[in-house]
Amino acid sequence: MKSEHWAITATILAGLSLAGFFAAPKLLSGPPRDAETLCQKSGPVGHTLILVDKTDPWSDIQAARLKKLVKEVGEALPADRLMSIYVFKDVFEPNFPPLLALCNPGRTVSELIGNPRRDYVRWVEKFGRPLDEALTVLAQPAKGNQSPIVEAIGDVLARRENRVPSGDRALLLVSDMLQNSPQFSVFGNSPGARDPERLRRLVGKTWTDTDGASWRLQVHQVQGVYDAARLEQASSLWQQALRALNIPFAWDRL
Repeated sequence: MKSEHWAITATILAGLSLAGFFAAPKLLSGPPRDAETLCQKSGPVGHTLILVDKTDPWSDIQAARLKKLVKEVGEALPADRLMSIYVFKDVFEPNFPPLLALCNPGRTVSELIGNPRRDYVRWVEKFGRPLDEALTVLAQPAKGNQSPIVEAIGDVLARRENRVPSGDRALLLVSDMLQNSPQFSVFGNSPGARDPERLRRLVGKTWTDTDGASWRLQVHQVQGVYDAARLEQASSLWQQALRALNIPFAWDRL
């Protein structure tokens, strides 16, 4: 009886070991992911969207600060979260493509093999080089006649691919905040120029139409080439509008 018992036990253990052998590669490979974005097929968990205004130039110091900001955000990105970077210029083009859109697959280490998961290695490769290339583009000087900030915000927030199925959403806006478009301008003496109520209505409509309430807003105001008084005026107009609309935000200078 005892020998039969041990034979049955050994058979069960052998079966479990064999099942584990075949199941291990699948378990270690993690959930299925999109080959381009490295996001789970089920969708990202949270989204950090960086929107950069390239309508006016900034100094080398500000460009270095921008690079530092973006690298810090990327290196601190939680597992399965999407990070995308968009850049807009003075000629507004709807659906302008992102410079980069990737999920961090997470640095899961197998206790059996002691090596980083393949997807994480791909993340490092896909994140490192494209990010350096993106930062080179971001740091290049630019100049334009218009600055369609609100229009660019509305465009990227309205896109289906940026509305992740779960997790929080953060919009990091890097701009001098000198809105200058037919809808509102901080320049000139035309009717409606520097009108706080007009800016409030424009931002309010954009925020409502794009489900902006689901996004946390962080503004990093670039000092650019304009005088401090002009920049402070723009900052005051925007912050008045955001507070009037009960839109939570964080504001700092880049």
